[in-house]
Amino acid sequence: MRDETKRSGNASLERRLVELAWTDPAFAALLRKDPRQALASIGVEVSPGVTIDVRQQRRDTLYFVIPPLAAPSVDAEKAINQMDLWQSGDLFCWIMPQALKLELLRMRQSFRENNP
Repeated sequence: MRDETKRSGNASLERRLVELAWTDPAFAALLRKDPRQALASIGVEVSPGVTIDVRQQRRDTLYFVIPPLAAPSVDAEKAINQMDLWQSGDLFCWIMPQALKLELLRMRQSFRENNP
């Protein structure tokens, strides 16, 4: 893998992932095989118990992300907030359970701290 992570001080986590996946075949392969290790290689800390699922978008594919079935006791307000859309520029859409929003913020913070 190229050792370019230090030059990306102003880059966002999402932009850096795309740059490396597009330009570094070894990083792209690691990202597909072991996303946690690939993220660690660029200074991103992922909490234990969090699963990372990386998908490379295809121009001919429409993606549907189905939220988990809500527990019967969940009220309408919580069901509406069960998924949250995060977008950074034109590159990424994050769809995640409400509980993982803070994890993504922690991951972004660790990227910034480890890539000054």
